[in-house]
Amino acid sequence: MKKKYTIAKFVIIAILCAIATFFTLCSFSVGDSDFVGFARAVNLGIEFKGGTVKEYSVTNNNIESKDISAGIVSNATRIKYLLDSNGYTTGAYKNGGNIVVEFYGDEDPVDITSIISSEISFGMKTSQDATAINVLDANDVKDSYATVVREQNVVYIVFTDEGIAKFQTALSSNTLYVYINSNYVYSISNDNIQTYALTGFVAPTLDSAKSYASTIMSSKYDFTFEEVSSTVYDAKTASKNTVLLISAVVGVFVLCSAILIGLFKKLGLVGALMLLMSLLLQIIILTLIPETVFTLTSAALFAGLLSMVLGALSLYLFFDKMHREYKMGKVLYASVKFGYNKIWATILDMFVVLLATTVVTYFAGTYLVKQFAMSLIVGLIIYGTITVVLTKFFTKWLTYISVKNKDYGFKREAHVDELK
Repeated sequence: MKKKYTIAKFVIIAILCAIATFFTLCSFSVGDSDFVGFARAVNLGIEFKGGTVKEYSVTNNNIESKDISAGIVSNATRIKYLLDSNGYTTGAYKNGGNIVVEFYGDEDPVDITSIISSEISFGMKTSQDATAINVLDANDVKDSYATVVREQNVVYIVFTDEGIAKFQTALSSNTLYVYINSNYVYSISNDNIQTYALTGFVAPTLDSAKSYASTIMSSKYDFTFEEVSSTVYDAKTASKNTVLLISAVVGVFVLCSAILIGLFKKLGLVGALMLLMSLLLQIIILTLIPETVFTLTSAALFAGLLSMVLGALSLYLFFDKMHREYKMGKVLYASVKFGYNKIWATILDMFVVLLATTVVTYFAGTYLVKQFAMSLIVGLIIYGTITVVLTKFFTKWLTYISVKNKDYGFKREAHVDELK
């Protein structure tokens, strides 16, 4: 009876994996709605969906601004929304001391340096006149950011200590008018102030709020930009790269599975099932991560494949330890049980150490490093959890079905007596 229940469990798991594979690979229409397969819904990098990549060097013209890293980040965000408002569909990020701008699709970005280098300014005035003198400017701002508060898109401006004093003095007898790029944005008075440390205003959309915030921060710096490289991924190249992506994922999965099956027979089949479950879950999780956080670049693809290899390696270590226990004379069931018990903590430690290192790398790395690290973090969590947790149950269930050592690829020397 136990054998029948165990077979039923494996059949159900296999069916669930088949269903998950279908929804991962296939897209279809249901009534007026379209379902896009999980694999196609992953946020692909520009090398996989086509477009143009331009990289710009950043020159700091203000010798008083020593640490310009934050300025490059804010300018990258500002440039993205500035180009989007000019009809482009873009992504932008900091790459070392440069700014990289990605133009998606077949757009031909021409003469955009003048757009990128357009004059930016921020100021608070006591008169609703764009030509009036600023009583506060970007040098009085410590930080500016966009967020959502009670379903409203709010831009917050945080002042320096000197800015707080200026802000309080200016508001004592006047209404202040905020100008961004010589455009009047909002006014503020003492009546609606709760603290002089910061102020804020509502923007129509979250994107516009981010644009305002990045422009305010960018105005703290005096940068000029010069194009240093341009790379085009046309539709043919993007399709070729996508085929290579799919081939790499399938190839590594098949190779890892083939090695496990070749060495450990039916035990390897169980390992292949766990790898398939991990891969499907990995794709689904990556689909759920917002594009602003994760994009599947070539580096991220490598990280995903690396996590699969680590998962296969952990399974090999599990199965090899079980084999060693069998070689020492333990019966099949005992070798599987004690083999798992003796090594699972070591394998878990391996994943935890790698995960901790990768998390640190994510927060300290550049944009491309972050994509690599995010993919590896997701992979380590999934493959680590599934291999460590499910190996115990799946191998135990297998011993109810297969009771011969040849089904596992296990062998022992003839002179070794089996322990009873």
